[in-house]
Amino acid sequence: MTNAFALAGIVPNIVLTAIDADVIKSYVELGLGVAVLPSIAYEPKRDLAVGARDASRLFAPTVTQIELRRGTYLRGYVVDFIAMVHPSWTQDAIRRALTATA
Repeated sequence: MTNAFALAGIVPNIVLTAIDADVIKSYVELGLGVAVLPSIAYEPKRDLAVGARDASRLFAPTVTQIELRRGTYLRGYVVDFIAMVHPSWTQDAIRRALTATA
């Protein structure tokens, strides 16, 4: 997102930052500024005090990555989540990848 501002020759005045979308939306509700969030973070029925505008044409798509450390134990729900995101990553494929040598 910062690259989009730079490419447009804009230097945003970022005063507050937060990792959690709900915290960011709370800042906006309090009148502390505006936020740029992915559309999945906006819930029209819940976020009644926050307006939303589609700005997808202004920002390049982003890629989400799942990174794992070799040799670590993954709980079942983590393996299930990975398989939901990328169905070809079966439990066996994930376990093999985690035990493989670099």
